[in-house]
Amino acid sequence: MPGMLAEPTVALSRLHRRRRRDEGAALFMLGPNVALFTVFVGVPILGAFALSFFAWDLNGSPTWVGLANFTAMVNDPLVSISVKNTLYFVAMGVLPTVFIALGLALLINFQFRGITIVRSLYLVPAAVSLAASAVIWQYIYAPKFGLLSFLFDKLGLTPPSDGFLFTPGWALPSLDVVCIWTTLPIAVLLYLAALQRIPESVIEAAMLDGAGWFRRVRYVIWPGVSDMTLLVAIISLIAFTASGFDLVNILTKGQPIYGTETLIYYIYYSAVVNSEWGYAAALSVLQFLMIVGILALLAGARRFLVRRP
Repeated sequence: MPGMLAEPTVALSRLHRRRRRDEGAALFMLGPNVALFTVFVGVPILGAFALSFFAWDLNGSPTWVGLANFTAMVNDPLVSISVKNTLYFVAMGVLPTVFIALGLALLINFQFRGITIVRSLYLVPAAVSLAASAVIWQYIYAPKFGLLSFLFDKLGLTPPSDGFLFTPGWALPSLDVVCIWTTLPIAVLLYLAALQRIPESVIEAAMLDGAGWFRRVRYVIWPGVSDMTLLVAIISLIAFTASGFDLVNILTKGQPIYGTETLIYYIYYSAVVNSEWGYAAALSVLQFLMIVGILALLAGARRFLVRRP
């Protein structure tokens, strides 16, 4: 009897030791990433929040102004313009990215003649830097002699006289197209990983039951990738928020008439051009709160994305 009682105790002790080793290995691998995240993300966020209560032009010491920077934001018309442009840029970019990426992933996941070429082409944007992509699309959008203007002429359409990047109503959607193009590769890869997890037997069973292509996508494939959709949306949100500076700075400089003035570009302009670092920090706090709010909405919508029929 004592020997029988000792065996479970020894097994439990080994299980605890193995669990401690696994936890130690996890901490060892996660530690450097957590440290880097804290240094390069956490500390700057806290620093920006602290600086938002000061006025500082890099000359001399920061001056405490309390909530003056936040009060100035309320009365600054460019803040409302940049916030509206940012929300439009993100909304009109993230949603198409999700649906186009899912469609491409479904296409690439099937075998057909020429699939190798398709699988190679969709990765091209990932091999090009965002700045280089902006320069490429600058030539595509060029007025009169750009590729898009040429296609408009061939189709009997009239392209914008000032070009796609400097005509109100065309500029911000044109930037969205560039950002969608650069974000698609990672989104497609994530969806492909999700599609690979769906058992072939489940899809074959749906086909034997007479489910057409649309029903298979709606009732089999979509529930299988809905968890990944949230991750794709979050990554796309971060990509579009960050790209709001690079693309605007290279392609439009906020024009025409502040039509592409995103919040992150206004933060850069306030800090670097106007030397209003405290005000720029307050704007960055606003953008941080916007991102957190959008992420909260995505998390709230998760129960609809993962809902099974």
